[in-house]
Amino acid sequence: KPSSSSSLEQQILSLERQRRELLEVNKQWDHQFRSMKQLYEKQLTEMKAKLDVSERRVSELEQEQHRQHPEEQRWRALGRERLLQEKKDTEVLTEALHEMREENRLLKQKNASMTRKKEHYESEISRLNKVGAGVSC
Repeated sequence: KPSSSSSLEQQILSLERQRRELLEVNKQWDHQFRSMKQLYEKQLTEMKAKLDVSERRVSELEQEQHRQHPEEQRWRALGRERLLQEKKDTEVLTEALHEMREENRLLKQKNASMTRKKEHYESEISRLNKVGAGVSC
């Protein structure tokens, strides 16, 4: 039974080789995981720091806004009202422009129709003149 013994030895060697390969892959994955974990922790720390700075700036701006004089707020309100009025005026002008374009389109259609009628009447007059000229001869 030497062949079965050698077959078992080969299986053992193969399994040991696979075990070593798995251990090596496991080490590589572990190293990769730790590197990525460090990178993400660093990025998270940086993002938290940026968030803190941003939140402080927002807080400062809010405090500054509350300290502003009422006169400045009134001017801002007037500016908003003026912008709203300009927007309304623009909407009115846009609607008027749309109506004028529609009227212009309809007038062009009417003009084209009238031109066709004129050409038809001219050709009919010309035909009748020829007929009348033929009769009077």
